[in-house]
Amino acid sequence: MPFFAANYTLRRYEKDLIVNGYPTAGYKDSTVSLDVQEMSDQEVIEAGGSRDKMMLKAFGDFPIRTSKQEDGVRSDQLLYEGRWFECMSSRLSRNTVLKHWTSTFELIPNSTNQETANPETEGST
Repeated sequence: MPFFAANYTLRRYEKDLIVNGYPTAGYKDSTVSLDVQEMSDQEVIEAGGSRDKMMLKAFGDFPIRTSKQEDGVRSDQLLYEGRWFECMSSRLSRNTVLKHWTSTFELIPNSTNQETANPETEGST
């Protein structure tokens, strides 16, 4: 369905395991075709200072996973312009003949360093 699709890196986490008392999960990066659009930027003022709250909307032919804390599953993440975004919602839109999945993403704070943004140099953990 996505008419203006481009290729993006999607990171999907495995189920959390508890190691030395801390949750940890491996992941797999894959290339997906999505139509990604920026939503409005908001500046959030917190006690430690301000930060961006950038949001994305993505359209595609497959569901993107959101977190399920009770199952120990983390949200999928999308690499967009060198920054990682976490999936907040994903739903099937069946209101037209061109049914598709609509997903929203929120910027993960402090996800701008080059090592994190380059999935080719980072393997599964």
